[in-house]
Amino acid sequence: MRALFVNSPGLGHIFPSVPLAHGLRAAGHDVLYAQGGDVDSVAAAGVDVVDVTPGTDYAKVFQPEDIDFTVDGGDDFLAQLFARVSGVTVDRVLEVARAWRPDLLINSPLQGAGAMAATMLNIPSATLILGPADCSPALAGLLREQMNDRYEAHGLTGRPPEQVRLNSIPPSLLGAMPEELRSPGDWPVRYVPFNGNGQLPDWLLETPQRPRIAVTLGSIAGLWGGLAMLAPLVAAARDVDAEFVVTLGGGDPALLGDLPPNVRAVNWLALGALLPTCSALIHHGGSGTAMAGMSAGVPQCVMPLSPDQKVNLDALVARGIGIGADAATIGAAQFRALLEDGSMRKAAGEVRDEVAVMPSPADLVEHLVDLAK
Repeated sequence: MRALFVNSPGLGHIFPSVPLAHGLRAAGHDVLYAQGGDVDSVAAAGVDVVDVTPGTDYAKVFQPEDIDFTVDGGDDFLAQLFARVSGVTVDRVLEVARAWRPDLLINSPLQGAGAMAATMLNIPSATLILGPADCSPALAGLLREQMNDRYEAHGLTGRPPEQVRLNSIPPSLLGAMPEELRSPGDWPVRYVPFNGNGQLPDWLLETPQRPRIAVTLGSIAGLWGGLAMLAPLVAAARDVDAEFVVTLGGGDPALLGDLPPNVRAVNWLALGALLPTCSALIHHGGSGTAMAGMSAGVPQCVMPLSPDQKVNLDALVARGIGIGADAATIGAAQFRALLEDGSMRKAAGEVRDEVAVMPSPADLVEHLVDLAK
């Protein structure tokens, strides 16, 4: 079987698909990514990739300066934004699909070019849900409507002949979410953390001498100057009997202020390696980060940067495995809750155990092959 992956730009959209790609390859199937943005990270993950938007500056495509992140535009806003982002990839994605002739198309929820390619080739497609923020069943239809002009330009109508959703959200968390975010026909699949590969520091292999708290803003905020919002957290950490590990994500460490002795800043460290050594996680509310925290069974504190990240926070709070905080005022109260709240720790452990027994990406390979027949 030949499987073509088409994801939205950004590591948070790309990395969750890599374990499935590895599972397909290990079973002897051919995998190719038709990717816009971050193609070097795909190649570094050991998967073949075609750059469908060489030279494109996605900051200009997203136009973040025109987005009011304090307003929750809901699914309509997401569909409108990512129809524009998907649009710059459409022509080349269709060319790659036409030339490579896949049997199955796998895409992230907000990459509309994937469904277009599957429609063109009349092959089934699978959408890999990233987390609560993009799991609304309504999104696919809204994105299709927003891209109607693209479909018409290429003489396409309708949708792929069969579409399935692969969902990594643990059952109890899914049950705590609003009904409009659930789809009973989803295929469950275990979330396997993948954040790239690299050399691990020696200190990560040693048992922490006191509780360790991971702090991250993901792969985008650091590059856009967002690390400054962590300065109050770093200052408050000085008086806490815990070790803090702050991942910079390519950002300027000077924005954090003076680092206390119990705060360690690292440019990049895979959460899959870091979180098993941690007692808690503080982050921005990205889907991949939240899912990695669930896999590790650690309580989470979320300081959302955008409305979609608040959706992830709401899901964590509803399940009892997370709390929210304001980056400007976070301090000892939140740190203490993460480390000492027994009910939150118990719930986080329950969710971790749920994740562990969900079908792995490798377990899904046979079903995907059947889908493509």
